[in-house]
Amino acid sequence: MKLLLGALLTVAIGWGVVLAAPTPVRRHASKAAARRANAEQLCKAQGANCRLVVRPDAPQDLTGAGCVCEMEPTRD
Repeated sequence: MKLLLGALLTVAIGWGVVLAAPTPVRRHASKAAARRANAEQLCKAQGANCRLVVRPDAPQDLTGAGCVCEMEPTRD
């Protein structure tokens, strides 16, 4: 009987610790948005007509991103 009560008490304390633990803060979306904003800022710094281009299968950290700059029409 004491063994059963000890086991139940141990399980109850374990669940209490698990439930009382703070939940981790999830900032994945904001990090991705910050990386995207940084990449767009770097791209815009190359010219007013430049825009960020990312492959659909590119990793989340924008390592495959590139800038495409449209040519301005020449004035003759």
